[in-house]
Amino acid sequence: MPTDSVQNRTFKDILNGTVRFEIPFFQRGYAWDKKQWDQLFTDIQEQLISEINDGKSVTDVEHFFGPIVVLEKLGGAAQLKEFLVVDGQQRITTVYLLLAMIVDQLKAKKQLSPNAHEHIAQISKFLVNDVQNSDDYMKMKVFSCKGDRLPTYRMVFGTEANPNTPFLSTDLQLYVPETNRINAFRAHVMRKHGLQHFDVPSLWQLAQVVLNCLKVVWIPLDARKDDPQAIFESLNDKGMPLSASELLCNFLFRPIIDAKENYEQLHNDQWLATIRLLGDSDAFENYLRNLFSIGESKMVGKNRKVYVHFKNKNKTISATSAKETLRTITSCAKHFRSILDPLGHPHPSEKINSLLININSTRMESETPFTLAVLRAHSAGTLAESVACKLLREALVLLVRRKMCELSTTQYDSIFPSLLDKAIGEIDPVRALHEQFRKQEVWVSDQEFETALQTKPAYRTRDLPFSRMVLIELDRRLQSFGQLPDYSTINSIEHILPQNLDDAWLMYLKEDANDEHREMLTQTLGNLCLLSVPANSSAGQNPFEAKKNSYSPVCALTKQIIDYPGSWNLKAIRTRSKELATIALEIWKWGE
Repeated sequence: MPTDSVQNRTFKDILNGTVRFEIPFFQRGYAWDKKQWDQLFTDIQEQLISEINDGKSVTDVEHFFGPIVVLEKLGGAAQLKEFLVVDGQQRITTVYLLLAMIVDQLKAKKQLSPNAHEHIAQISKFLVNDVQNSDDYMKMKVFSCKGDRLPTYRMVFGTEANPNTPFLSTDLQLYVPETNRINAFRAHVMRKHGLQHFDVPSLWQLAQVVLNCLKVVWIPLDARKDDPQAIFESLNDKGMPLSASELLCNFLFRPIIDAKENYEQLHNDQWLATIRLLGDSDAFENYLRNLFSIGESKMVGKNRKVYVHFKNKNKTISATSAKETLRTITSCAKHFRSILDPLGHPHPSEKINSLLININSTRMESETPFTLAVLRAHSAGTLAESVACKLLREALVLLVRRKMCELSTTQYDSIFPSLLDKAIGEIDPVRALHEQFRKQEVWVSDQEFETALQTKPAYRTRDLPFSRMVLIELDRRLQSFGQLPDYSTINSIEHILPQNLDDAWLMYLKEDANDEHREMLTQTLGNLCLLSVPANSSAGQNPFEAKKNSYSPVCALTKQIIDYPGSWNLKAIRTRSKELATIALEIWKWGE
C-alpha cells in the first residue's frame, strides 16, 4: 500500500491486506450520531444502490465520502502495516462497524442461503487480520481507545466475546454499554434501517457498495516532518468539532505521552473518572469553566473559549505541570458536585452544606467560581470552616437581597471569580467582601431589601426554588419548638388570596377586588405560606375561613393564617409582608 501521494481510494483498497488503523489518543472516541448515520444510509440507498438497481456496475458508481489522513507508524509489529488515523476516524470506524454488522447478519442467515458462507469469508478478510499474536486486539483492522476497543472487538468477533489482551481489565471498566456510541450505532441501524430484515443478496450488495463505491481521498503524512496532532486540530472543524474538554485533554496529555508515561492509566483514573463523577461531558466542561475562572478578572467564556483560555495561560506545559493540573481537576470535582447538587451529594460539613443548599436555590451560577474556590481552600486546610461559612453566608446574603430586589446580575461575572483572593488574606475577610460589594456597586441596603420584601413578588413561577427557600427560611425562624417539619413534603406554595378570583372571592374582597395593586400584592410574602401538594390542590379557591380550617399547623407560616382573627384582604397582606420583612432582615443581614 504505497503512501507517497494523495489519491482516491475505496475501503476495499484501504482495508485490504494485513493492516491496522489505530485511532490515536488525541482523537475523541466514536462520536457519530443519528444525523450522520442516517445521511450515510440515505446516500447509499438513494444514490448508490438505486443506480446499481438501474443497471450500473458497482465499479461504475461512486460517492465521495471525505478525506482520510494517515501517518504510517514505523517500527511497529513486523507482520502488520500500521497507520495512525489523523482525520477520518468517524468514517473509517463507521464503515468497519457496518461491515461487521453485515457479517453478523449473514451468519444469522447462513442456513437460508448457500452463498452466505462465501460472502462471510469474503467480507471477513476486510475485518480481521490473519496474524499470530498473544494480543487478540492485533486481529482488528481498526484499533481505538477511550472505551471503544472492547465494543468494536465484540462487533467483529461476537457480542459476548472477550479478547485475550492486557487491555481487557481496563476496557471492561471503560465500557459502558448504555452510553457507548458503538452500541448506539448498532441499535439505530437495526431499529431504523432494519438491517436484520435484509436478505442475503441484499446484505452482500450492501457490503459491495460500502467496499467499492464509497470513495475517500487518501492523504498520507510524512512522519519525519508532520505533526499529526497539530494537523488533526487544524482539520477538526471540517468534521464534528472537538469540544473544549476534548481539545484540553489532548493538550494536557501530549507532554505526558511524549514523556512516555502511562498516559492511558492517568486518562482513565483521573480524566474519565472525573467526567463520570460529574455525570457527563457537558457537566464536566461546565466544571472546567468554573475551575479555570477562579482568580480571573472575569468569568471564562463558554465552549471552546475554555480551552483557548487554558492554552493561552499555559503556552508551554511540561509533563509535571500537566499531571498537577490533572490532580487539581480530579480533586476539586467533588466540590463542584456538591455545589450543583448539595442534597444528592452533600458536603461533609453540615454547616457548609446548608449554605450550599440555599446558594443553589438562588440559581445564580455566576457565583460558582467563588464557592468552588472557598471549598477548595477549606479542603486544602488554608481556610477554617468558620471562615468558609462566613464568606459563603455573605455571598448568599448578596444573592438573596439582589434577587429579591430584582437587580441586575451582569456584574457577577467580573465580581465572583477573584473575590476570594481579595478577602482570604485580610484580617477581617467579611469586611473585605463588603468593601468589594460596595466598590462594585452591588451592595443592597437594609432599606432597599425591606422595601423589596413588601413590594416585589416573592412567588416567581420561573424561580420556584428561590421562592421556596425564602419561605422555608422564614418558617424555620418562626418555629417556636425545637423540631422542624419535613420541608421536602411541604414543598408547595399556597396563595392565601387566590391568584384567580371566583365570584365568591370577588364579593368577599369588596372594593379591594378592583384595587390596582391587588395582583402585585397577591405574589408578595404576606400572601404566601407552605403546604403539601395535595393540601394546596384541595385549598384551591376555597373561601378564607374554609382554607383556615383545612390548613395544617405544622408550618409556622401556615399557623399564622390559622390564628389570624380578621378578614383576609389587601391590608392584611401588607401588614403580614411588613412583619415577615422584619424577620427576613434578620435572616439575611450583613455580617459583622
